[in-house]
This record gives sequence, C-alpha cells and structure tokens, in this order.
Amino acid sequence: MDAVKGVAGAGLSAGTGGTPGPGRSRENGFGLLRLLLALAVVASHARPLGFGGGNPGTGVTRGQTDLGTLAVCGFFVLSGLLVTRSAVRLPVGRFLLHRALRLLPGLWCCLLVTALVVAPAVAWHEGAGVADLFGRPDGPWGYLAANWLVTVHQYGIGGLLGAVPHPYAFDGSLWSLRYEVLAYLVVAVLAAAGLLRRAGRLLVPLLAVGCWAVLAAAAPGYPGLRAPTYAPDGIGFDLPVFGTGSTAQLVPLFLAFALGASAAFHPGAVRRGGAGAAAVATVVLAVSLRCGGFTVVGLPALAYLLLWAAEHTPAPLRAVGRRHDYSYGLYVYAFPAQQVLAELGANHWGYAPYLVSSVLCAGAAAVLSWHLVEAPALRLRGVFRRRTNLFGRSATGERPREIASPKVDAVSGGGSTAGIGENPAACRRTSKRH
Repeated sequence: MDAVKGVAGAGLSAGTGGTPGPGRSRENGFGLLRLLLALAVVASHARPLGFGGGNPGTGVTRGQTDLGTLAVCGFFVLSGLLVTRSAVRLPVGRFLLHRALRLLPGLWCCLLVTALVVAPAVAWHEGAGVADLFGRPDGPWGYLAANWLVTVHQYGIGGLLGAVPHPYAFDGSLWSLRYEVLAYLVVAVLAAAGLLRRAGRLLVPLLAVGCWAVLAAAAPGYPGLRAPTYAPDGIGFDLPVFGTGSTAQLVPLFLAFALGASAAFHPGAVRRGGAGAAAVATVVLAVSLRCGGFTVVGLPALAYLLLWAAEHTPAPLRAVGRRHDYSYGLYVYAFPAQQVLAELGANHWGYAPYLVSSVLCAGAAAVLSWHLVEAPALRLRGVFRRRTNLFGRSATGERPREIASPKVDAVSGGGSTAGIGENPAACRRTSKRH
C-alpha cells in the first residue's frame, strides 16, 4: 500500500473584496486543472497497480516525489482556495453541509458499488463462493461498516485480488480524504471563532509558514535537501472517527491547502506576479524536482503555478468541467477499475493499452456518478438553505445573507473535494430556483 499511497493518495479573484482575483470568477481553468490532476493520478497508479513498478517520477526526482503525489498536492492547493472562500462567505453550518453534500454521496456510492458489485464479481472470477464472501467479517458488509466515515480502515474485501501486482486493496485512492476533511474542519473552527474573516489575511499565511518550517527543518537531514514529500519518520496520531494518520502526510498536504487558502486573502500575489513570476516558479519547480529542495521551494512554486494557470487558461478550455465535473468520480473509481483490469489480465497488453482502458472504465463510472449521484446531491444545498446556522452567524461575523452574484456562488460557494468537483452550473441553477 505504501507505493500507491504515495501516488493517490480538490479567473482567480479577491478573497473578500470586489476585485477579480483567485477563485471568484467562473472564467477560469479550475475545471480543466482538476481533470488533468485526476488523470495524472490514474497514470501514476497504472505502474504499481498494473505492473508492480515504482511510481512515475520517483527516479527523476531522486526519491523526493512522484507524479501522483504532485497531483494530490495540486488538489489540496485548489481545494484550499475554493473551500476557504466558501467558508468566508457562508454560515458555518451551511459550509459544513456543502462540504458533506459534495464529498459523502459520491464516496458512499463508490463504496457500495465496490462492495456489492465489484467484489462479488471478482469473487466469481476467482472461483470463490459469493455467498461465503458476504458471511466473512472482512467481507462486503465489513468493508462498508469500516469505511463509510471517510477514513479507510479496511482496504481489502474477503482476501480477494490476491494475485494482482498490488494485492488485496480495492480503493487505495481514498486514503487522502481523511486529510481533506481534517482541513475542512480546521477552516470551520476558524470560521466559527470569527478568526477567518477578522484575522485570516495574517493567520492563514502563518499556518502555511508553520507547515513549511516543519518541512524546511527536516530537509537538511537528506543529501542535497532531497527530502521525500511524505517523510518516512512522521509522527503517528489516532483521532476519533478519523483513525490513524501521520504527520508525514498531514504536514505537506496542509501546506498545500494553506497556500491555496492564503491566495484567497492575497489574490494580488498571483495577479501582480504575471508571466515573469510564473516563469521563475517554473524554473524553481523544475530545478528543485531534479536537484533537491522540492519540499522547501518546489511545493510553493507548484502552488503558485497552479493558481496562475487557472487564471491564464485559454478561453476555449475554460468550459471544461463547468457544467459537468467528472474529476471526483474519476479519482475515486479509477483505483478499483485498474485493479479489476489487472485481475482480468488487461495489464498484459502493455502500459498504454492498460492506461487507456483504465481511463475509459473509470471515466464511464465518473459520468454515471456525476449525473446520478453527485449533481443531484449538490442540488440539495438549496433545499437546506437557511438564513441562520448552527452558530447564528456567518464566518464574516455578520448575519448570514445570500450572495447576489451567481458568479461568486458558482466557484466559491461549494468549494471542491480535494480540489475536485465543484460544479458551477449546478450552483447557478440552485441559486435561480431558491
């Protein structure tokens, strides 16, 4: 699981003012970036899942990171921006409701499909008794009971998939969701305390600096500052509901999230930099990936490049993901699809055919997930809309009120899951109806 865990694991606008900047206008490339990041995770998974190889990019970066880890960090950057803007704008209760409606229905459907459809089909293919499978404590019912609250406590189902290159795990991509939800909760606590609006411009960057300082302090312990993104000597923790985790993943992912969140309060940092700053960030990222120092300078450079790219995405490509966002479904369904394809021997066709088959299968599941589960769930936000919330006030410290502009609601009203998945069109339709 460690090899795949490293792989997989959500225009820019001003944070609170009226000036365009990160995350505010619908005219941006967030949809395209989310889709590309999800595809990068699928491509990165293809080697360990299909062929038992290492993660792509590990050798080039001399063990610092890999393609999938870069993609997951990218998701957290985008999620930090969009989710923070949502928390500033919405009452805390509605913010948490939006996050739950975006994350949980798609996750629960994926778990159900995996446990009740995929696992029995694999059992039949392996010649195991389907009835016996459901009677095992680690069978489908145990899988659902162990994993329904975001954190994955059980990766396998009934000892199936034992002969594939990455044995037993059905959906390793879900490991990152616990850290995403922890980031949501930190934002919600700050919003409930009134700190997000009153002191967010200072506090959020300070949180980013704190995470960065932890990584910077660890980097000199590795030759050439080539510290792995997920350090092997992280401190473990055990939280109620979330279960076990480690600072090895928490710190770099929270840094990525905090960098995106900081852009919500300091949009000028991206807007004023222009193409020159983007070129410098590109050089810094490339040199750090190859020579060392990625966790110190490369990760911040990656965050800047993603935010800059979202603002400067060519106009024809800005429509990608605007009406139908399949990136979340692609992320959560790709792993089981690749495992099943390996079980059926599709990996014997070679890397490219196996990857294409994986994208097609996971893409079909993502389309169904979006239209049958995710989009209908997002429309429920309007049903539960209230002028007060659990704490009586919004994160701004003012009485909650609706935002008049559908453009603001479209991008930042719901945020995204690990940078994956907000649908502006669904937000606009809900805004008009309610």
